[in-house]
Amino acid sequence: MRAKKMFLTMAVVFSMVAIFAVSAHAGVWYTCTVERAAVGWNDHVYITLSDTAGTPAFTFVNFVAPDTRKKEMLAIALTAITTGKNVLVNLSSIGGGSVIQGMYLLP
Repeated sequence: MRAKKMFLTMAVVFSMVAIFAVSAHAGVWYTCTVERAAVGWNDHVYITLSDTAGTPAFTFVNFVAPDTRKKEMLAIALTAITTGKNVLVNLSSIGGGSVIQGMYLLP
């Protein structure tokens, strides 16, 4: 009985560690204004974003949409520009040329 309890305790602890490790690498979400969006060199989609926070983490930085979702992200970016809406983005980092991992149009 004691071995069974110890096994279950260890399983729960390892599960929690795994969940926190995955969420720690999930990236950071930013609310941004889309400044411009275009298809560039070698058919990559480049989207220029500015953070809308009171103290922006970045302004006018070019990011790259992943090739597997470039059409969808270009459509979202162009819609945001046309309607004047912001987007919520998950970035691999805030340096220029970083990958946009997720993008949502905000209401």
